[in-house]
Amino acid sequence: RSWSVHIDQSLENLFRGYHVGMQTGDIEFAMFNAFNYLVHSFVCGRKLVKLKRELDLFGEKMVEYKQIGFHNLIRQMQLVVSYLLISNDSSSLLSGQNTEIKDLLDQATKGNDTFAICHVYIFGYIEAYIFGEYELAADMIR
Repeated sequence: RSWSVHIDQSLENLFRGYHVGMQTGDIEFAMFNAFNYLVHSFVCGRKLVKLKRELDLFGEKMVEYKQIGFHNLIRQMQLVVSYLLISNDSSSLLSGQNTEIKDLLDQATKGNDTFAICHVYIFGYIEAYIFGEYELAADMIR
């Protein structure tokens, strides 16, 4: 089914999963659903202003409930969305030597967190591609 239904069809269930997790006290389940809701929202092209608000809101909840792993995963997406909202055809965060992204990558590398490392690169190459930095995007994939 997941291959035959558009990704935006998952948003309602993921959002509901977040609320069910919060209501039942399963905070990790709630934040897992929130994380996936945010990623799916980005991938399916939700409006950046609304997505930024949701990233900030869920990010605050993740910190409040000490779900720092999930917060670190969405931090890269928060940076990309913020940068897309304020930039105009300038170079990407990664080619601009953004220190926060370097810190996220260093932290993930030190913790041997391959999922977080992949996440940094995935959003990095998406951003590089959006700004037409195809060589940088290709290098990140390799």
